[in-house]
Amino acid sequence: MKTFLTLFASAALTLSASAHADTPPTSLTEGFDNISSLSGWVINNANGGQSWFQGNDGIFAAQAGADNSYAAANFESGTGAGGAIDNWLITPELTLSGTTRITFYTRTADAGFDDNLGVLFGAGNGTDITGFKTSLLSIDAAGYPGEWTRYTAEFTGTGTGRFAFHYTGNYAASDYIGLDSVSISAVPEPSTWAMLGLGLAGVGFMARRSRRAAAGAGLALAALGMSSGAMAADDKGMVVVRDAETGQLRAPTAAEYKQLAPQTLKSAALQAGNTKESKVVTRANGTRVASVANKVLYSVVTKNADGSLTEACAENEDAALAATKTPRAAQAKERNYEAQ
Repeated sequence: MKTFLTLFASAALTLSASAHADTPPTSLTEGFDNISSLSGWVINNANGGQSWFQGNDGIFAAQAGADNSYAAANFESGTGAGGAIDNWLITPELTLSGTTRITFYTRTADAGFDDNLGVLFGAGNGTDITGFKTSLLSIDAAGYPGEWTRYTAEFTGTGTGRFAFHYTGNYAASDYIGLDSVSISAVPEPSTWAMLGLGLAGVGFMARRSRRAAAGAGLALAALGMSSGAMAADDKGMVVVRDAETGQLRAPTAAEYKQLAPQTLKSAALQAGNTKESKVVTRANGTRVASVANKVLYSVVTKNADGSLTEACAENEDAALAATKTPRAAQAKERNYEAQ
């Protein structure tokens, strides 16, 4: 049996649970495991021939799932030599709000026959084929693929409606087609993506804020060649991408993440654009100094009476020396140490 995974992301928004039970759904996935048990679908051969039926794996296997788990239609949809084909497969009623995207896979058994497939939309709950007046996509005989091929169409509107797959041609010139892995879902508006992004940012805000101070201290210590233990300079936050094909949010691949988010830097020197690691100098009084991107940083770590450590940053040498309580007169000795 085919398994379809649909991701619904809700950020800083609460969906009302008071909707009526009979409200049509907003999305649909169908793998055609069993044509005879389709719920809400309508099959209608307007010319009285063979309707859509369970796929024949002896002709070709399904795009996904069990070999025969697809919908099929063939030349017998028409009646008699030259009889026109007018065979419909209509989805359940759906609730639409804005832009709705429909994707599916289809193929023919042998290219060159007169197999044609149209995708149409009809407003409301009607199943009369005359109500499907909006054509969204058409695959004609000249371009019908001989291998499973993915197609996408979109409809913009609000209210309820149904989508229809319309197989056409004629008895003498048509052959056999398959339809599989149908998926219908709303395409979020830009404002919805913005709200979603804000919501996702809110989810991780507190964790990021608590890490930021530690990350900053970690970078300072890393520049001085010191390990900060738990204060890892890693503030990646939350990264998601919108799938170009499905429109759904998902975790990025390794390659996508590499493009979207900066890698954790080994040192503040690399973060500043310097390709060389900082040179750390330890002075006679125990202070360490490192030059990062042509700027000298001073960090003073003091051991307290209880054995704990306190770190302080200094903007210049005078402040650093004052923090270590080193007399100004001792600078000459320290400079001589650096020169050695």
